[in-house]
Amino acid sequence: MLSEVCLVNSAMLLLLISILSVTGAFAVAASSDSRPHPLDPLSAAELTAVSAAVFATPFVTARPLTIHYVGLDEPEKADVIAYAYSTSSSSSSGPAVLPRRALVIARAGGQSHELRVDVTNASAKSVISHSVHRGSGFPRFTTGEIIAAAKLPRAYSVRRRGLNLSEISCGVFSKGWFGSREEARWRGARVAKIQCFVKNAATANAYTRPLEGVVLGVDIERMAVVGYRDRVVRPVPKAEGTEYWADKVRPPFTGPANVPGVVVQPEGKGFQIDGQVV
Repeated sequence: MLSEVCLVNSAMLLLLISILSVTGAFAVAASSDSRPHPLDPLSAAELTAVSAAVFATPFVTARPLTIHYVGLDEPEKADVIAYAYSTSSSSSSGPAVLPRRALVIARAGGQSHELRVDVTNASAKSVISHSVHRGSGFPRFTTGEIIAAAKLPRAYSVRRRGLNLSEISCGVFSKGWFGSREEARWRGARVAKIQCFVKNAATANAYTRPLEGVVLGVDIERMAVVGYRDRVVRPVPKAEGTEYWADKVRPPFTGPANVPGVVVQPEGKGFQIDGQVV
C-alpha cells in the first residue's frame, strides 16, 4: 500500500514539475517579448482594425450590419506551447511568430455571418474567411436591440389593466416556446420574448411585480410586435415589503451585521501578475 502511495505521489510530483515548467515558459514568453502573447485578448487597436476590416469586406455587402461578438481566435495549443519554448530558448532563429486573428459574429441581410480577421499587422488587416450560419440559433441581442424592443409592448400591456404607461418596464428574453402555430409562423425569424413588470417609487425590485398573463413576441430584425397573448388578468403584487436595499429592508429579513474578515499574509502575496500571466 505504501509503495502505491509513493508511486502516486511521485507521479503527481512529476506532473506538477511539468506544469510549472510550461507555466514558467509562458511567463518568460510574455515578459521577454514586447509583442502580445498569442493568448492575450485583443487590444483596443486590434478591435478597431477588426471592425474596419469587417465593414470593408466584400464578403458582406448587406446593410445594416451589426457586430454581435468579437473575440480572439485562439491558435492551436501545440503552436502556443512551441511559441513559448522558442521564446524562452536561445535559438538563433528567434521566437516563433503566430498570427493574431479574431472571430467575429455579425448580422446582416437577415443572415448570421461568421468571419475570421487577421490582425497580425493591424495596418494590413484582412478578412481571411467567411461563412453564413445555416443552423439553429441566432447571435446575442445587442444593447441597442434590447432598448428598442423593450419600448414596443407597453401600450399592449396596459390595455386591460388600467395601469399608467409610466409604471410599465419590459425586459427582452430568449424566445422560448410559444406553441406549434407560432413556431411554424416564425420559423427562421429572429424573435424575442417580451415580459413586462410594474414599477413605482415604492420599490426598485420590479421583478417581484410581474404583469402576469401578458407575453409578446417581437421580431428583432423588423423591430415589430408579431405576437401578443393576454391570457388572464391577475392583480399586481403590492410593492410593500419587496425592497432589497439594505437601508430599507425590514424584519424578518434583517439580521446581525456581517463580521468583517481580515486576510493576513506576513510574507507577502503568493503570486505575481505580469500582463495576462499569473
